[in-house]
Amino acid sequence: MKPFNLLITHKNKSSCQIRFVFVALSIALISSLSACSSIEKIRSDSLFEQYCYEEGRVGQFIYERVALGEEYFRPIPTDEVELRRTENGYYIDNRKLLIDKERFKQSYTRNFFERKVLSPIGPIYSVESTLVRKSDGRVLSKAVSLLNMQGRTRNYVPIRGIYCPIGQDSNGNDLSHKYHLNLIENTFYKQ
Repeated sequence: MKPFNLLITHKNKSSCQIRFVFVALSIALISSLSACSSIEKIRSDSLFEQYCYEEGRVGQFIYERVALGEEYFRPIPTDEVELRRTENGYYIDNRKLLIDKERFKQSYTRNFFERKVLSPIGPIYSVESTLVRKSDGRVLSKAVSLLNMQGRTRNYVPIRGIYCPIGQDSNGNDLSHKYHLNLIENTFYKQ
């Protein structure tokens, strides 16, 4: 109750006026800060929506399909422990074939979920995964999604922003992540 006593009790008129001005300025400052953050979020959402619907900005882009020889494949593990350790991104042909990760890395580079700042408002990131052939440096395919942090940035606490494209496939997987996760499967096939 003591903090409110400052607003209620008044010994003289000038002291009361000073307190009233102080309270009014505090309320104005808090309101201004709140309005600024709301404006930033509105600007961020508008720009994000514009980027999301821009033709060719997001999705999965396959520039070249590549046939892999028998040496790139390994048997699918039967041991449950080994099976859990196997990275899902290296399966192709509806999980019937498994690419040998180490052999694959000798010829191809997989850049996975790399963030690039698209706009400092938000900030808005372009999240990209690419497959590059090492012999000639050619990008074989890439997946691009957008991430809007809506002004919520912290270096030490993970914050989930809003992703684009929005939606889910028939299995309930987010489209923005699916394009990244099945990039190998859609780029490579067995010779």
